[in-house]
Amino acid sequence: MYLIAHLAGAAEGSESVDVLSEALKGFRVSGSVFIDADLKSPWAIVTPSSAEIAGALGVESVRVIPYHLVTEGSCVVTVEGQSPMPLVAGDIALFPHGHVHVLASQEGIAPTPLSRAFVERVLARRTILPIRHGGAGQAVKLLCGFFAIDKWGGDHFVRGLPAVLSARVGTDSGRGLLAAVARHSIEARVTGGPGSDALVCKLSEILFVDALRQFILNSDAATPGWLAGLRDPAICRALALVHARPQDAWHVRSLASACAMSRSTFVARFTEVVGSPPMKYLTRWRLTLAARDLSDADITVMQVAERYGYGSEAAFTRAFRSAFDIPPATFRRARGHVTMNPPTER
Repeated sequence: MYLIAHLAGAAEGSESVDVLSEALKGFRVSGSVFIDADLKSPWAIVTPSSAEIAGALGVESVRVIPYHLVTEGSCVVTVEGQSPMPLVAGDIALFPHGHVHVLASQEGIAPTPLSRAFVERVLARRTILPIRHGGAGQAVKLLCGFFAIDKWGGDHFVRGLPAVLSARVGTDSGRGLLAAVARHSIEARVTGGPGSDALVCKLSEILFVDALRQFILNSDAATPGWLAGLRDPAICRALALVHARPQDAWHVRSLASACAMSRSTFVARFTEVVGSPPMKYLTRWRLTLAARDLSDADITVMQVAERYGYGSEAAFTRAFRSAFDIPPATFRRARGHVTMNPPTER
């Protein structure tokens, strides 16, 4: 299923959001809500890793990103080595890098682990598992889920994101509507019927995209990455060109000119903000898209090479092997069911 490119509520004319939409096009995402939690303090739960969830799904070659949406009440979430983060109704916490984390009614409670075996049982049900846990104190309600994005696109998108990505869902007046929509999605999934799986998947996708949008528009984080580049007007223009037309014969001069900057200034600024020089970024983006196409489309290696501006199959093969440690023909035969590293900056 293709990720929703339209960003509900985006500011009209926002250049950053336009680039995000362009970058998101074409990456297949599967998403699901799999736990409907009704918890009463005191309680604490430690989650399995994303790798364990991927293993339970049988999809080790994708990136699994868990999330928790608070629909009522409040709780805290903690990743090892970081300060606890409070969450209240209308907050969503996502874990782009798959960190194990603790959800709790308050700090200092010994957590109950959710094992891989537990997750496997939940996923085997192909429905949403209601959980009732804790004591007799204050209640909180959570919708817990995940989405799995193609590894090649997923590794690109999470670069520069924090361990916990939090966002507010909707406006003050819209949070009740979101909770109602989420609950309706839950009920549809439980009762089954036409489109019930797609409804829940769309909910997961919308939550993911809106969290990314809010991070770009509101975050002051200075971690280098392509998402940080969307907050820089000049670098955003270069990224817009590269993402919209990766097959074009871009070079430093043409991109610098589009940004109204000198070559040296452009390279220095792009490298500082994004974390890699512009030509290396362009190569990595082209190969990320090429890996997607080789996995998904029954086309020849040469056709993919031509699609992304490589003059010969040999040149494309050298670049692909350098990035993925495997020739594109072998990768295509595997149809993406192998676990490899994302493109590196060599």
